[in-house]
Amino acid sequence: MTPFPNLSAVVVSALVRVRVRRRVRTSTARAVAAPLAAALTAAAVASAVLAVAPIPGTLPQARADQLPNPDWVALLADYEKDYWKAPTSAQDGGKVLDKTVMRRDEDLAVAINHKGAEGADAEGLTPQRKRALVDSDLLPRETMPDALGPVLGRYMSEGINEHKLGRVIDLFRFNVASTYLSKRAAMHPRPYLDRSVSTYNGVNDLAGLPATLDIKESPSWGDHIPGYSNLQKNSSYPSGHTTMAYSWGVALAGMIPELAPQIMARTSEAGNNRIVLGVHYPLDIMGGRIGGSAQNGQYWHNEFGTSVAPAARQLRGYLTERCKADGHGATLKACIKDLKATGEGGYTNAFLDPVADEPVTDQASAVRVYAKRMTYGFAQDKAERGRPFTAPRGAADVLRLAYPQLHADQRNAILAKTALDSGYPLWKSSDGWQRIDWAKALCARVTLDADGDVVKVETADETRLDGPTVVNAQYADRGDHPASDAAAGEN
Repeated sequence: MTPFPNLSAVVVSALVRVRVRRRVRTSTARAVAAPLAAALTAAAVASAVLAVAPIPGTLPQARADQLPNPDWVALLADYEKDYWKAPTSAQDGGKVLDKTVMRRDEDLAVAINHKGAEGADAEGLTPQRKRALVDSDLLPRETMPDALGPVLGRYMSEGINEHKLGRVIDLFRFNVASTYLSKRAAMHPRPYLDRSVSTYNGVNDLAGLPATLDIKESPSWGDHIPGYSNLQKNSSYPSGHTTMAYSWGVALAGMIPELAPQIMARTSEAGNNRIVLGVHYPLDIMGGRIGGSAQNGQYWHNEFGTSVAPAARQLRGYLTERCKADGHGATLKACIKDLKATGEGGYTNAFLDPVADEPVTDQASAVRVYAKRMTYGFAQDKAERGRPFTAPRGAADVLRLAYPQLHADQRNAILAKTALDSGYPLWKSSDGWQRIDWAKALCARVTLDADGDVVKVETADETRLDGPTVVNAQYADRGDHPASDAAAGEN
């Protein structure tokens, strides 16, 4: 067996082999500005884009092998089919379709909101509310760095603020998904509003559920505001902030897969913080995860050589140099080990609620908490469980840096072996994105048999891992596996 003990060297080798072409913006990036402005307001969009000039010589050009924009409305349509009928006019209000699911949705929203308000100080603030307010700013430079832990996170923050991570900033800027159309399709009222009033000022049929919920609104904290007044006519489903957080978080986890469990736990915290502020329900957050995941599939497929690989090389190289300078090791892997960034020296989170009922202290707990937020404890439809998983196009691309030795079909097999079971809310319309567990898939010990088939996947909640590794990687090129790259349209 030939495991790859030095992941950093493997990843760097893979990055060096990538032929870097001129920067390309996908059609999503070109089209996203106007819908985002309508959905999030101009001020929010301005804050979402980091004020750093693009790298010179990076004009867009078309490529024939691009994946099209995801159909956001179709991917998220289970909500309108199964749980909530959107209003269409003042005379035709919205309607609750599944009272049981929607009751749990609102009950969890209230419980998580109340938990975040416990122990408020004289100004009405708590540590969790402060984090939620920071995440509400919709700035990746504020939300994502601490996913790497206090030291690596500080390095990343300083690199962004000192304009030394321009390619990473560009990735966060252009790898974004619009929620405008999917919000227009749902038009579901926010939890802090009178939910009996539709978007068109008509009457919603709540099937006996309460019109108002006991939501505890948070005050602002300095320049960090909750934005209640700006969101009143903006559909709760799906969460735009969560969609953006997953756009950034999945990308960061794909670039630094050694810390993928903690990065994805932090990403899920950013989504959950929308519930803490009382502006969203769990189903909204689950919808945002689907949207942000699908966006990464398209972006990693279309822009791997032009944007993703250069950004990863820049980020990993910068972090490695900072680690060397501070005596934490000559490689990123050595630095992560020295800092204990997969454990107590990494991202941790002690906030508890009815869903995240254990603190995040290490890789294993990060994977478990992330998994709990994938379903938010909604009941599984037993009649729908056990359905085969087919990875959506583009999903395997997100695993390319984690497993550079493997081919597209082998990476799809990892996604399948780590996928959430079928039967949970929103799974049917999501084209597989709802079932992908990034915290498991991006950081696993993968074993191949002599034919190059994936026969075993061990995840960070099952065994301690220093990063993603492949056992028996010498068999990866056997059979038809190499041909799967071209079949998937990878370049």
